[in-house]
Amino acid sequence: MLRPAPLLMALIPALASGCQPAEPPPTRLVPVRGKVTLDGKPLAGASIGFLPPTGSAGGSDVGPDGSYEITTMGFTGLPPGEYVVQISYKMGTDGKPQSLSQQFSLVQPESMIGAKELLPKKYSDFGASVLRATIPPEGALNLNFDIQGPLGEPPPIAEKFLKADDKGEAEGQAIEPKVPSTEADKKADETKAPQVKPEPGPESEAKQDQPKPGPASEAKDEPKP
Repeated sequence: MLRPAPLLMALIPALASGCQPAEPPPTRLVPVRGKVTLDGKPLAGASIGFLPPTGSAGGSDVGPDGSYEITTMGFTGLPPGEYVVQISYKMGTDGKPQSLSQQFSLVQPESMIGAKELLPKKYSDFGASVLRATIPPEGALNLNFDIQGPLGEPPPIAEKFLKADDKGEAEGQAIEPKVPSTEADKKADETKAPQVKPEPGPESEAKQDQPKPGPASEAKDEPKP
């Protein structure tokens, strides 16, 4: 029998109510925010969770700049204390990282069918995570996590998410979704860019328009007897 993930059990009530808190928080919450990076670069699209020894877990999606801010049961913040930290980077079959609402939706989106976790369990599994955090009574406003790559292989994009052009290029082969690229990848792409030939300017056009001397004009230059 499958055991529901602790973060799932903690977030379902908040997600079911549209992330709007329905009751006062069970205990005092303090702000917890920071950044998540992979080899020093923002891991946009990831998610992060904080699991205490007892009580509800908190979580957050990671923004484009790597920033996050934890909420617990729809309220901003966490109770002070010790936590196991989980960072997940789950890639869907639509070629995009899956948010917490997509991962833990009561009705599973089609992009989650065949989705794959790209981070190792030492980061992405509460039961095996090596990440820990201590939240002081005043909160933690700069709690950053820099984890090490590489990422795992992403799942192939499902056919229904492919564009018409992509289907023609695929020819039965899986197209890989985009994951955070390195500087070396960017330089390699630049060298592959097609070179555009310069268009002819006015001077070259003028030269092309000049008529060439024909037999008639050459005959006029012959001396008369």
